[in-house]
Amino acid sequence: MDSNDLTATLYFAAAVRAGADSSLTRLLPLQRLKEPLSPHESFSQRMLFALQALGVIQPELSLSNAEDWLTAKDWFEMGPQTLAWRICWSPGDCRERNTMANALLSGIEPSDDVLRALLDVWRDLALAEVVQYADWELAKSGYNPKWAEAATSSLREALHIFSISQVMHLTQLAMRSLASTHQRGGIASSRLGTVFSDSLSYFARRAKLEKWTVREVARPAELPISAIVTLFSQEVTRLHDEYATRTPSTAALLDAMTRVRSVN
Repeated sequence: MDSNDLTATLYFAAAVRAGADSSLTRLLPLQRLKEPLSPHESFSQRMLFALQALGVIQPELSLSNAEDWLTAKDWFEMGPQTLAWRICWSPGDCRERNTMANALLSGIEPSDDVLRALLDVWRDLALAEVVQYADWELAKSGYNPKWAEAATSSLREALHIFSISQVMHLTQLAMRSLASTHQRGGIASSRLGTVFSDSLSYFARRAKLEKWTVREVARPAELPISAIVTLFSQEVTRLHDEYATRTPSTAALLDAMTRVRSVN
């Protein structure tokens, strides 16, 4: 299995788990899921569009609901999160493919190619986690949550050194710096997003150079674990809590996957 096949299989299994109806003919819209598909809405949309490009699903935009889109008064609220998706296989075929996908993922061997592919997925999920956390922290404090997306580069850089839970703590430090700067005044509101991003980079660099013991922050109850993270961390890699407490690396993946096989 190459990296693209592995990623597509993971996306498909998570999408069916989070959003398929009982007949396995469609996926519910993202805004109607009981559990999030991924840690961040943008990543969930990426997953669905990837599956669409592979011919697995198609957006449910039939003539019967065309008028809803043509004449909608609340068009500003309409977007990918409101779309349902039609699964392009028969229910029996989908059920069989889903069973095969889950069996394949749970018994995958940690070859070099597999480890590299899983590391790419882990890094993507980790970035989605910390961007969502930064978004939540900013909104909770009355700031623009979109500043989290503007700080993506700083968050990605920090994840090369620290774990998800540690980057959450660095985010808290950046929030304090942002609040302090805002209270002192002298900086335009339009520049506060840059202050937040720069503070993240500053604290990550200091923590690395000065060898800080960066504490870990637990996932807030307001940000429930997503379907793809449950599948990835508990069933595919067996990282479990280490998904959030170890820096993404092939060594961490190999440790977790080998540990389970040695026990069994």
